[in-house]
Amino acid sequence: MAKETTVRKRRRWPWIVAGTFVLIVVVLIWLMPTIIVSIDYAPLTFDLSPKLHGLPDGLVSNKTVTVNYAVSRDSDGRYVIHMTGHVLDWPYTAWVNVQPSFRLSGVDVVGDASFRLEGTRLMHLLADFTASTSGEWHADVNMEKTDFSESDPVIAKLLSRLQMPAISNLVFNGTLSLSAKAEKTAAVPVPKWTAVCNFANVSAACDANGGSVQVDNLNLRAGAFGIADHVDINPLHPRAERVTAAGFTLSNVFATVQSSEMSVLVTNRVPKAHDSAKKESLSKTNVVRRILVVTEAGASVCGGEARLYSFVNSERTIKATLSLDGVDAGQMLKHLNGFSGEASGALYGKMPLTYRKRERRLMPGIMHLHSVPGEKGKLKIYDPKPVVDNLAMGGIDQVTCSSLSIALKDLTYDVLKISLSPEDDDRQALTVKISGKSEQANVTIPVTLEVTFHGELDKLLNTGLRTFNR
Repeated sequence: MAKETTVRKRRRWPWIVAGTFVLIVVVLIWLMPTIIVSIDYAPLTFDLSPKLHGLPDGLVSNKTVTVNYAVSRDSDGRYVIHMTGHVLDWPYTAWVNVQPSFRLSGVDVVGDASFRLEGTRLMHLLADFTASTSGEWHADVNMEKTDFSESDPVIAKLLSRLQMPAISNLVFNGTLSLSAKAEKTAAVPVPKWTAVCNFANVSAACDANGGSVQVDNLNLRAGAFGIADHVDINPLHPRAERVTAAGFTLSNVFATVQSSEMSVLVTNRVPKAHDSAKKESLSKTNVVRRILVVTEAGASVCGGEARLYSFVNSERTIKATLSLDGVDAGQMLKHLNGFSGEASGALYGKMPLTYRKRERRLMPGIMHLHSVPGEKGKLKIYDPKPVVDNLAMGGIDQVTCSSLSIALKDLTYDVLKISLSPEDDDRQALTVKISGKSEQANVTIPVTLEVTFHGELDKLLNTGLRTFNR
């Protein structure tokens, strides 16, 4: 009998243990709301320095994110997390509403959140999310279309810290919206996300080196997506109704900008040991950097079309070729200093361009702009004095100069060529060649003229901006 009683007791123990465990779990679940809202949570700090190494010096002074938070519970049984702190240099306020469902297998969470950067109309983000202890989660983040301008406190502070003369008088306005999605599922067990920013109806203007730059109605959709630590940037397609710079007005401006990775050889300085005669040594390593490359660009200019192509992006330079098609001869000649008159006909040509990354300088190559062989055009120069004076300094006699001065006032040309070639970093040679006939008092006068002007680009062209330095 005693043996049978002992066996029964042994059989009861597993049930007793299981029942006790279930009771403890039930009690914990019942007490969980009280425990969560009663804890005094310690502030959190996240260091973003490794992610911000490419920012300009002085743009931000604090490279951390701080989080101070408290948890309460509302009348609907939701947990409300109130957070304050700083994102880099700017304070923020955030609210997170969480509705948990406690189960024996874990917890499922449904919630929404609001994030607002203080002192600015930008960065008011709204989010909806779900999560579970199984590791799956999903989040949608949105910022409604918001107006912005250079007077926004955060933007104004960033612009002042950049300390760039070209943006010291920059004014702009437009709208910005943002949408993003991120998730981790059983089918895709690593985080994946997409994000899109829309800049719309952006207008901007500034003065630089005595000339003005103005952009009207710029629209840009910038997007990216990633899986785990792999990030891809969607092609950018900026569009602008009009861009005015360097005396030229471009309309229907467009471009395609793509992300690319380039291997760069970086020189590192390595300190030597104290007993070494040299204080440091040099080591070189290959670093892969992500760059944005313009693969296509164009605009309408001077009655014709301009296109950029043949992009070559190396470590030190970016090279491209500017092509001009069907440019109105009269509009183009008006951009040459000293030209006062009118012309008909179309011009075609191209110009190589080189951008030196270290010097941040755009250098034009040899430009050739010419009329179509066999097609005639009209040329009337109201004031030929600058051209004639240039020829006189070159040794042309006064009689020839006087006859040419008359002929240029009404000329039918067969050939019109404009070329621009660099002589050194600051000086260019601008050559104009004209071949045609002039009718004077029922007499046909053949004219062949080639004249070259030397000087800085902004002195040769009728511009207010030194374009080769911008």
